Amino acid sequence: MQHLKRVVSLIDASRTSDGAGVVLNRAFTYFTDNRIDPFLLLDNFNSSNPEEFMAGFPWHPHRGIETVTYVLEGRVEHEDSTGSKGTITNGGIQWMTAGSGIIHQEMPREENKKMNGFQLWVNLPSSHKMTRPGYRDAISSEIPVVMADDGTKTKIISGKVKNQKGPINDLKTDTQFMDITVPEESSLEFYVKPGHTSLIYVFEGHALFGPEKTRADIGKTVVFDREGENIILTTDVSPARFLLLTGRPINESVAWYGPIVMNTESELIRAFREYREGTFLKHGAPDWK
Repeated sequence: MQHLKRVVSLIDASRTSDGAGVVLNRAFTYFTDNRIDPFLLLDNFNSSNPEEFMAGFPWHPHRGIETVTYVLEGRVEHEDSTGSKGTITNGGIQWMTAGSGIIHQEMPREENKKMNGFQLWVNLPSSHKMTRPGYRDAISSEIPVVMADDGTKTKIISGKVKNQKGPINDLKTDTQFMDITVPEESSLEFYVKPGHTSLIYVFEGHALFGPEKTRADIGKTVVFDREGENIILTTDVSPARFLLLTGRPINESVAWYGPIVMNTESELIRAFREYREGTFLKHGAPDWK
């Protein structure tokens, strides 16, 4: 049993709003529990009321992080200061490296009757805080899905399962991001690199996690100990669907205000000063295709 990761805490999602008034379930933030390092924030937007999401996220800056937008249902248009544009739709993913500074907007399309999806913030180490910004996306058909004999379905956005790799590979922070569905009365054991942070956010059904069989329902984030190598879970009379996030901890100081995350207060002050003065953007077009 020593190789199994223990559950160390459960975090309850909280109702909030962001952007121009988009209603969100905030699964966690670094301020809730810093054991989630290198992750900073996870939001779930899920509404059938256009008044709760159509205002979107108009132009705003980021520095020092990567943002990941995963759309389960609906359409979101992205545009940023590097000249990149894209539309994220059902099952699609966008992974944006803010690095030294990017200004972007993410706006729902007019025809949306419902929006359901996630935005994750991943911290960057100090050595990459000022790296060149980048943007990449993948449509649903480009994201591999691994099916197990018992019906467990693993959609691999980043990371690797059974020699299948996700489409997002050029990451500054060693991170796995997977969407997993486990059928009823089943079990799953998942290997995680030793010492890495491991989180699960449940958004459909419920399951029992860890050797202690800790129950987590919809809206719960399960935080695992960094000791051990395998996550274990079981389902009972209903299936469960969740995001699995793993990553190597950065173990550096965090100075965070609004859309910018640096290591020191002086770096934060400089970032906002540069934004006011028009010197925030440090690079031109991205160096990847």
